Amino acid sequence: MDAGRWYRIGNLARLRFFIVAPFLVAILAMPCAVQASNSFYLLYRQWQPYDWPEDLPSASEVTRSQRGLGWQHQNSASTFDIDYDYQPLRIRTGEPAHNGHLHRLTFGGDWQHRLYRAEARAGVAGTSNMFKYRDFHGDVLNGRIALYRAMDETSPLSVGLGGDHRFGSFRWLPRIRWQQRNENGYWLLDLPVLIQWQSPRELWTFRVERDGDRWATLDKAREVEGALYFREWRTELTYRILRGHGPWPTLTVGIGASFDTRVQYEDLNTGTIDLSLGDALVGSLRLDW
Repeated sequence: MDAGRWYRIGNLARLRFFIVAPFLVAILAMPCAVQASNSFYLLYRQWQPYDWPEDLPSASEVTRSQRGLGWQHQNSASTFDIDYDYQPLRIRTGEPAHNGHLHRLTFGGDWQHRLYRAEARAGVAGTSNMFKYRDFHGDVLNGRIALYRAMDETSPLSVGLGGDHRFGSFRWLPRIRWQQRNENGYWLLDLPVLIQWQSPRELWTFRVERDGDRWATLDKAREVEGALYFREWRTELTYRILRGHGPWPTLTVGIGASFDTRVQYEDLNTGTIDLSLGDALVGSLRLDW
């Protein structure tokens, strides 16, 4: 058996481990004698073309949307969720070594124990042709993690360390987390990646967050293996139009903007490209059961 075959077998073994591990951690971390709840959601986001306000589509136009769904189990000490999303990113310049259809499936959650808090996700992320041909390489495995310690048991302030692809390649950054609930609503700061406010009745939510991740890529001929890095700052204001009851879902709509959006990928002709897409408005629709 050739070395390439052994390499792919090793990748698949690691892939199965990363998928199963979060389930095991969640089962061990969930207390048995607490009240739990389950929820399910559907999500759709649409960005305006990044070269707007041109009236007609151009050869360099980049368009983007996102479809997502997920399930969450929550109790007083932890949450565990499964999330899938698909983003068609259509780049019409050059010869990208990928087809622009980005798929991501992740498992994870957060766990609180006295002064300590852990947030972790693991899964797979790659372009559709990689899953179609089942031709995987190491970059398909993905994840993020953050660990915090509170100042004391009554303090809203925690400090810690987090690692992810929000700023490009995987890197560790110090994190400062502060949360407060009062008559003005719920406030959450997780610097340097998130600022969030939610109104007292949970009708309105405003977020400013750093978003970014890595997807494994494979060209059509299955000869060029690479990775696509997508990163941006995003603001979003959402409003809960309808609270669900029985079989009817909760309906939430949102409007926001992406700033300083950048994408890095391999081009068949020019090699690595770090493309600035600029800014774009975004709208969202979410259903929760």
